Amino acid sequence: MKKEKLVIRPCHTVLFMLICICTILSGNAQEKAIIKGTIKDAELKSPLPGANVIISGSTNGTTANFDGQYTLFVSEGTFELEISYLGNETKNINVQVNAGEVKIINVELEPQATQLDDVVVTGSLEGQQRALNQQKSADNLKSIVSADQMGKFPDQNSAESLQRVSGVNLQRDEGDGRFVLVRGLAPQFTNISINGEQIPSPEGESRFVALDAIPSNQLSSLEVSKSITPDMDGDAIGGSVNLNTPTATKRKLSINGSAAMEYNNASDKTVGQGSINISKRSEDGKFGFIVSGSYAGSKKENDRYEFDGWGDEGSNEIGLLEIADYTIDRNRYGASTTLDYKGKNTNLYIRGLFSELREYEVRRRATFEAEEDEGNTEYVYTKELKDRPENQGVLSLNLGGSTVTPGFIFDYEVSYSQAWQDTPRNDQVVFENEGAPFIFNVSDRLNPKLVSLNGNGPETNPLTDLGLLEFKEYEKESTLAEDENITLKSNVTMPFTLSENTGEFKFGGKIRLKEKRYTVRNFELLEYEGDQDLTLDSNNFSDNFNAIGFMDGSFNTPLGNFITLNAVDSFITTNSGDFESDTEKAIEETVSQEYIASENVYAAYAMGKINFKKLMVLGGLRYEATRFTYDSGIFDEEEGEAIAVSGNNDYNFLLPMLHLKYSIDDNTILRGSATQSYSRPNFQALAQGAVFNSADLEAEIFNPDLVPVEAVNLDIFAEHYFGTVGLVSAGVFYKNLDNFIYQQTTDREYRGIPNVEVTQSVNGNTANLIGFELAYQQKMTFLPGFLSGFVVYANYSFTESNAEVENFSEDDEITEIDLPGQAKHVGNAALGYNNKGFDARLSFNYNGAFTSEFDGSDLVRIDDRMQIDFTMSQSFAKKRMTVYVELVNINDENQVELYNTIATPRERQRYGSWGRLGLRFNF
Repeated sequence: MKKEKLVIRPCHTVLFMLICICTILSGNAQEKAIIKGTIKDAELKSPLPGANVIISGSTNGTTANFDGQYTLFVSEGTFELEISYLGNETKNINVQVNAGEVKIINVELEPQATQLDDVVVTGSLEGQQRALNQQKSADNLKSIVSADQMGKFPDQNSAESLQRVSGVNLQRDEGDGRFVLVRGLAPQFTNISINGEQIPSPEGESRFVALDAIPSNQLSSLEVSKSITPDMDGDAIGGSVNLNTPTATKRKLSINGSAAMEYNNASDKTVGQGSINISKRSEDGKFGFIVSGSYAGSKKENDRYEFDGWGDEGSNEIGLLEIADYTIDRNRYGASTTLDYKGKNTNLYIRGLFSELREYEVRRRATFEAEEDEGNTEYVYTKELKDRPENQGVLSLNLGGSTVTPGFIFDYEVSYSQAWQDTPRNDQVVFENEGAPFIFNVSDRLNPKLVSLNGNGPETNPLTDLGLLEFKEYEKESTLAEDENITLKSNVTMPFTLSENTGEFKFGGKIRLKEKRYTVRNFELLEYEGDQDLTLDSNNFSDNFNAIGFMDGSFNTPLGNFITLNAVDSFITTNSGDFESDTEKAIEETVSQEYIASENVYAAYAMGKINFKKLMVLGGLRYEATRFTYDSGIFDEEEGEAIAVSGNNDYNFLLPMLHLKYSIDDNTILRGSATQSYSRPNFQALAQGAVFNSADLEAEIFNPDLVPVEAVNLDIFAEHYFGTVGLVSAGVFYKNLDNFIYQQTTDREYRGIPNVEVTQSVNGNTANLIGFELAYQQKMTFLPGFLSGFVVYANYSFTESNAEVENFSEDDEITEIDLPGQAKHVGNAALGYNNKGFDARLSFNYNGAFTSEFDGSDLVRIDDRMQIDFTMSQSFAKKRMTVYVELVNINDENQVELYNTIATPRERQRYGSWGRLGLRFNF
């Protein structure tokens, strides 16, 4: 039963906000003046984001943005400005301004230097310094990762850079970080933006973004807001992740980049990588441009076992075994540019980002299944080949600016973004044998690496006897997913004074028009109707692949030859009359997958912020209205035809938010927040009829009755910043979720086929999530001599959840489980050393076990995982050149899936280790 919807017109809300706020502020706007400028490091000439600017002896202050720019509303008169930045010397400047005046004051701050036994440490951690200053000055709870800090770890894409943030863990694909999970919540609960605006998803079925497509070297910073403010999108229960592209800062032409080679020990292959960045500002500093480009190739190999149908406790017998080998060629392309103008009163910009991940995947898989049927054992053995190229990309364009007057700041932007997943070919060929007996077992149930497999009876080993396998089917598919956003937004910020306390009102609105579509360009299922004996061996449909050394050498039984796509295609072309296409199946697959969805979002908000002596209070309301429509189809099996389906799913939310920030002293802060947010269902879950993979016996079906997840979020945190550039923080958080969405998987008959794994998104009842975070990072400059170069970085989060679901157990009673995606323990630790251009860092990333899906009455869990990485670099030629080495997953950690507990493993994946040797340059 759907909830009754609140009906409020967005235009009425915006008008009401404008009237109220403008009435309140109309009296004092003309009394104000403005001081603005840019704050830079005196030595590096780089901007200092998060620098504090305050009128001495008052509560009137502001902070610099990522480009080091600040704007401060003041009353006319003479006063002293105090400009401070963690890790730099504080500067005081006497200023006189008149009412209505816009005064430009640019500031350079000298870096602090610590003298330790004739070794001067200065500016060695400028990236970490910038990130900490931004976190410190933020109104809400936020974690920042700067470009320099990203470079300290061997992370290639945006998702992997985010894994170093407290409370963030990843879902991986072929060893690469792909989806981001914040505070133990699944990826769909996290909002992903580029330059402050939400981007569409390349995935055909979802709205969340796979960040492995976006290279980290195209970004200037990553921001993770764990509590949102009213001027941010409200669909962010887990948090909001913003990817910022860089802006030119120096008047001298700057060229920097890198060149490297990557080697993967699992595939035993090497590939090149490189990036370049060119930037410059005009001599007067008003105009700037930056152009960046990058390429990163990788050649990986992924070995897998999958187990199912475990016997009784203590037994190592299984009913299903899958052995698979994946070869994955990935080429990641990225480009970004920013053109900007900085005038006295008006700033303008054009920003663009393009990224594409081009992937070519080949999967060779052998499956062995033994099922009991009325006392008899039935055996099925298949060999399958999957051959799939796929391109995933994102394009983001932003055109906007801001205008400053003595009474208000007006900013505005129009943006266009597009995402796509182009699969020009997804071919799967299956050869099958039914009836040839075999036996297999796992030698160690708790650590299932060693697998034995033998023929049972007169037949030879089914792995190598290709004559047992006959052609079953050849499925060919071509699909295209497209997602497009057009957004218009504007904000107005107006200062005010209440007694001796200063503050600001801010209000604005946004319209986002989205269209997402999934198109099946071609689907064909070929079945053989001829008289020839199409066995894998006799028709030479095979190559010489075998599995000596498979899964780190623990399984040394040869898998025998496999299918080659070229040989199958050549045979079909020559004998086209002997193959028949299943037309009804093609119609069914096409109509049940295709959809077009339109989602228009209208948002308005009003918020106020006031600064008391030590306390900042920020509160406000955000209203969001969503109008969702879709057109898709279902297949009528009795009539053998398609039936059009359309519908809508409209909803409205009014979201109150409150933030408190109390400064105990200059470097110690207490934060508290209470916010309301929500999360939208995925597109496939709402609109798409079904996706059925007959080769894998897997299906996903839609649920148009899904409603959004609602959440109340509470945070209390304490932070202390060290003068030597460091931080220690701790805090607790709590979330109460209503109607949370999870994926339920059951094994049942589907479209007349038994034992199909059917997945559907459904609403749960209520869920609660509680946890705490600890973080510590510091350069040990207080230690003597050599020891002063060490850097310690560590964070840990503990999260516990309780969720109520129905239809999970056979009796349909309510069952309590952990939230899907919620890992109880997540942590990072790194020990680094930095001195005289030498930098080294050994890092540990730990993801605790979490539930990924429900399979019948079983929980499918991803087991805990510890990855160890290492980086080392040495700069020379006055730091213009840097040689570096990066080693990833040096402990060769596998990914393991479980049914409920470690005693019933489901799947083990091995990706191997890989490393890079490269050169960075900076001119």
